[in-house]
Amino acid sequence: MLKILIPTDGSPVSIKAAEKAIALGKLTNGELTFVTVVNMPSEERYAMFGMTVEKQFTANRKEMLKKLVEEETKMLRIVVRNLDTGDLNISQRVIVGKAADEIIKLAEEENFDYIFMGRRGFSKAERFFIGSVTQKVISTAPCPVIIVN
Repeated sequence: MLKILIPTDGSPVSIKAAEKAIALGKLTNGELTFVTVVNMPSEERYAMFGMTVEKQFTANRKEMLKKLVEEETKMLRIVVRNLDTGDLNISQRVIVGKAADEIIKLAEEENFDYIFMGRRGFSKAERFFIGSVTQKVISTAPCPVIIVN
């Protein structure tokens, strides 16, 4: 039985990657884990562009993070519900942190056999400034990474 990690942000390409992972899972009676990572913007992100963020950002940080986790949890449930996973053993996780770091950490800690992910998701601006999450996962993952266009 293969353990397959499927990071998703709800984008069409991440859903396509999930479908490919499910196909392999069905062939091998795999165990699938769907994960989405909530990345809370930090004040430092804005400071590097010479912008200041009002104190409300810091004051409301906990509430903002709670709301982001709630919304990402809903998104993940909808994505998984709309996929044909058959009778495969599946789990869902919402993690807070930097996407690439958290995906790699999860893959290492739980000994996944494969990671299936889309080439790019929704965050084009973030990719421009800090590099592709996919590229970071490819370069440091402890297991093979299957990239879907």
